[in-house]
Amino acid sequence: MTENEKHLREILQVLSEANVLNDLILIGSWSLLFYREIFLNFEPSIRTTDLDFYVPNAKSIKTKGNIINTLKDLNYDLVCDILSNKSRFISPDGFELEFLTKLSRDNLRCIKIGNTRIYAESLPYVDIFSGNFIEVDFDGIKVKVATPASYILQKLLINEERKEKAEKDINSIKEVLVFVKASQKSINELKDLFESLPKSWKRKIGKILSNNNLELF
Repeated sequence: MTENEKHLREILQVLSEANVLNDLILIGSWSLLFYREIFLNFEPSIRTTDLDFYVPNAKSIKTKGNIINTLKDLNYDLVCDILSNKSRFISPDGFELEFLTKLSRDNLRCIKIGNTRIYAESLPYVDIFSGNFIEVDFDGIKVKVATPASYILQKLLINEERKEKAEKDINSIKEVLVFVKASQKSINELKDLFESLPKSWKRKIGKILSNNNLELF
């Protein structure tokens, strides 16, 4: 287990003991770690120290204990944006934990997570993960992880906004897509999810695919 995987393990343990892990979905590049459970010989290259969780129903979460204090005991500093209240936890060696949630009707930039003092950033397209996750076991801890289909499509949807990370994301999409196309089950899941998306989302995905000479199917 790498040092960053140890960070992941301790954060998952904190969230599990706080009784909220079942209400979260692990998204972003750390999802790749768990695709080894799906694809034979899949070896992800994870270089990021950013750990992101999608919170489908942020307001309704009820925690056990105090997540902020527990993470502080593990030397994670809580950093809050003054304007939006966006919360980030950062370790001394730069490992970073954030929470994301879907856009709200009142267009709040951040939404308070249940009975905590933690705020999740509200962003477009993350609701693609609602219902599109797998459940895996990581060192004895049950974790919900974004499916390869939702990982690929969400990365495509946000590509234009990613700027300096856009090329890295495209390379990651290609890495996963090779294995998805080799699996009939996975390619069917990708097709079904794509077809369920709003037309505007499909057009946006089509543009990014064309710009990068990529084909989903």
